[in-house]
This record gives sequence, structure tokens and C-alpha cells, in this order.
Amino acid sequence: MSIATTLKSAAPSPERAELVPRYFDADRIVTPADNPVYTPAMLADLLASVREHGQLVPGWVCPSPDLPEDRRLCLEGNRRLAVAGTLGLPFWAFDLGRVVPEAERIKLLFQHNHSRRVMGRDEIAERAARYIELTGCTAADAAKLLNVSPPTLSRAFGERRIPPELRERAELLGLSIRSLVAAAPPALMGKAVAFAETPGADGKRPTRDEVSAFIRQLRKSGQPKGKKPRTVTLKLNGRAVTLALADKDTAYAVAEDLKAIVARLGKHADVPPDGWPFLFQ
Repeated sequence: MSIATTLKSAAPSPERAELVPRYFDADRIVTPADNPVYTPAMLADLLASVREHGQLVPGWVCPSPDLPEDRRLCLEGNRRLAVAGTLGLPFWAFDLGRVVPEAERIKLLFQHNHSRRVMGRDEIAERAARYIELTGCTAADAAKLLNVSPPTLSRAFGERRIPPELRERAELLGLSIRSLVAAAPPALMGKAVAFAETPGADGKRPTRDEVSAFIRQLRKSGQPKGKKPRTVTLKLNGRAVTLALADKDTAYAVAEDLKAIVARLGKHADVPPDGWPFLFQ
């Protein structure tokens, strides 16, 4: 197989171009300005793979009016390009042979990266929003054209609303609860996250329904409504005693509390009933 390590001639016309991957000098392929800057940690896994097996998946490149004729813009495979440059290897890629408009570049990026599940929600939201801006299409049309499910795009757009300082905590809550937080008014998101990550008396975190109810109450009043305690009224010798019960209270636990109440009242037999509440503050 002939390996072209430099671009010595202009690309063939689109009608005659054969989409056969070729090898290019990595330093002649340019990464787009809006592409993430890769850290060594972000390249470590691919670096080891390419070092052992070579580049297994070709990238995509094209000419650009902003570049000299002997250079190409990398449309897809920029992480592989970074690894090739690091290892001093040529970059294997398809050359489209024509200038590709930005909207088409975004579409190509989604087709390749989405199928390999390497796009994060922030990147999906950012690039989809740019595609909508460029084409004037609706979010529903963008989801279809970019091969992204409408719920995925909706969640990606929604989760961009979560402030950066809350995103790491929200990420630990699970998708269904995180989507509730994203839909809440910004002023209430912090309270919603705090509620969702705090275990109850049973040691379990609130369910999605409980978080949803909490946020609804916050929307109404700005403050969560406290859960009304369960009560039971006991009658003995003509007296009625009403007790507030916790979810896991047992007869033994209540009896022990009643003993403590009796013992404290016994120590203050001369205190009138109006003063009893002050004995238990």
C-alpha cells in the first residue's frame, strides 16, 4: 500500500474523490479551535493502544479556506491526531477533498462520536445549540438530523442550567433526579441538591417522587413544608396523652420515653402544669 506522508498536490474534485483513508504528517493536520485541549490523562488509554496496535480507526480531514493548501482541518479523530503527534506517527484519515461548512462538520461529528459514545452532555448541548443557530431548525429537527434521541438532547440542554458549583454533586444523584434539579428555578437548585443527597432516618436518600414533591413545595412557598408527624392518642384513667411518632418507633421505645418523662416530672412535683413544657426544653 502506498503511504502519503505529505500533501504534495491539491485534493481531487468531489466528483472524483475516492474516500480511501491515507496517511498524513500529523503536523500538517490542524485541530479546530473549539476542540477540547487534551491533557496527558485524557490521552493515556489511547496512547497505550496506538503504541501497541497502531491507529485502528481513521479520522476525517478536509481543506479549509483558513489554511494553506498543504494542510487539512481535522473534522473527526482529534484525540487520535494528538496521540499520533505525541508518538511521532503519521495520522490515518479520510480526506473529503472539499471545504466542509460548519453545520455539516457538526453533523459529521455527531454521526461518528455519538455512535462511539464519546460525547459528554455538555459537548452535545454546546454543539447542538450551535447547529440550531446555524441552520435555524428546531430542537426536535436537530435531534433527528444529528442522530440524537430527543430525550438525550433535552436532558443535555437542561443540565447546562445547573450551576458549575453544583454539577459535581448533581452528577452523583442519578439521571432521573438530576433532571429534576435541572428543571428547577436556579434559586432553588442548591436546596434541591442538598435535599436529594441527604439520607433520611432509614439511611436512604430521597426517592425521585420525594425530590419532586420537595421542589414543588419550594416553588410554592420558597421553603419546604415539613412532614406532618404521625400521632397516636392514648387514654388512661380519664386522661388523654397524644404522642408524636417517628416512622420506626416501637412500643418499647415509646415506653422508655414515657418513663423518662415520669421521672423528670417526679423530680419537680411542685411545678404547676403550665411550667411542665419548660422542663423538657
